[in-house]
Amino acid sequence: MKKWTKIILTLVLVGAVTGGIIVYRIFTKPHRDVTTEKAIAIKAQALFEAFKNDEAAANTKYLDKAIEIEGEVLDQSTNQDGQSVVNFKTDDAFFVINCTFKTNPGELKPGTTIRFKGICTGYIPDANVVINEGVLVP
Repeated sequence: MKKWTKIILTLVLVGAVTGGIIVYRIFTKPHRDVTTEKAIAIKAQALFEAFKNDEAAANTKYLDKAIEIEGEVLDQSTNQDGQSVVNFKTDDAFFVINCTFKTNPGELKPGTTIRFKGICTGYIPDANVVINEGVLVP
């Protein structure tokens, strides 16, 4: 019985140490800085069409990658976290590309064309393409 107790205690100790290391690495992981990443350049309409036509292929190509899109501002708002959100216009009145800024870009007028660089976080079918952690590109 003592032999099994030592084995179990050793396994619990190894598991606790491994778990602690994993938790430490997750919580101390540095945040991505999209301004220094090389981005995939694409027009807003082309990005929307890629997701609309073949979501699986678009996910493989764009998901969790830095994307630099150029397009026409549809509207600007503030989300529940106080971040500035810009919707890019697409040729479908019911769909937009939703871009959340890391820092406030100031007022962006509807109808103006801007370039935005951020991390693509996916596609919500029947709604929009979502890009976060973005910045304006001069």
